[in-house]
Amino acid sequence: MPPYRVVAGYALQVLVWGSTWAAIKIGIEDVPPFVFAFERGIAVSIVLTALALLLRQRFPRGRELAAAAVVGIFNTGTSWAIIFWSEQYVPSGIVSVFGATAPVWTAFLAHYLVGGDRLSALKLGGLALGLVGTAVLVGAPETAEGANTVIATALLALMAVTWAVAAILSSRTLARSAPLATVAAGTWVGSLVLAPFAVSQLGMPMRWSTESLLALGYLVIFGSCVGLVLNLWLYRKLRPTTASLTQVLIPAEAILIGTFWLGEPVSGRMFVGAALVVSAVILNAVAGGVSPAAGAAETPVAAG
Repeated sequence: MPPYRVVAGYALQVLVWGSTWAAIKIGIEDVPPFVFAFERGIAVSIVLTALALLLRQRFPRGRELAAAAVVGIFNTGTSWAIIFWSEQYVPSGIVSVFGATAPVWTAFLAHYLVGGDRLSALKLGGLALGLVGTAVLVGAPETAEGANTVIATALLALMAVTWAVAAILSSRTLARSAPLATVAAGTWVGSLVLAPFAVSQLGMPMRWSTESLLALGYLVIFGSCVGLVLNLWLYRKLRPTTASLTQVLIPAEAILIGTFWLGEPVSGRMFVGAALVVSAVILNAVAGGVSPAAGAAETPVAAG
């Protein structure tokens, strides 16, 4: 059994990353989603840059900087734009389920792009379950915003694939880079991607209430900074299989919080799709489908 401090860190990571999805939902009730995402990106960039400078970490240059920029675009820029906008139409817990499919896609892509990481029958089974679960979730729930719901769920399905691409790129190019400095550089680039989206919503009604400010602070300090450090630390302490199983626990917590705290509806179709995705993640984890480097990169402050 892992030391108690590792168990405590594992539990804390699940608790934090399982609750960030609800914090996003609370924030976008008062602040336009792209503006809220941009504010988070800038705040996280500043904090991580300060920490990296304090710890005298080397910032990426040349090829590493280019890779960090691409990872930042996928893990912060496009993904936060999709997540924050989608939570207007899709329950926060179900949004987290789409993110949980990223390890399954990582295992699939790693077969072709990472030496020694081969597909097995279990991984293929996990991929098949993940695809079916995602197909069930696309378009759910059925609301008055039918077109926007379909667009949101389709974008969320695509987002998981981009997280997998970022994970593979990180494992191949950024495995030896200073973690905080590298993520800080990527987050700055991701924030630049978010900037024009945020500008487009500046004319919309906006109110920074106590709730939205607390949600922003929670996302920056716990969701991004504490969560990131814990993620990096746990992947050095645990087997990849054990570490990747957080992707089963996080959506379960997010759905419970969304249902019982935020009052979000969960239909039978959504439950079936979520169950299929969770089964896919379990199969992938049992098969050892996530390498330490890929796993550490793929949950970009991402868990939401």
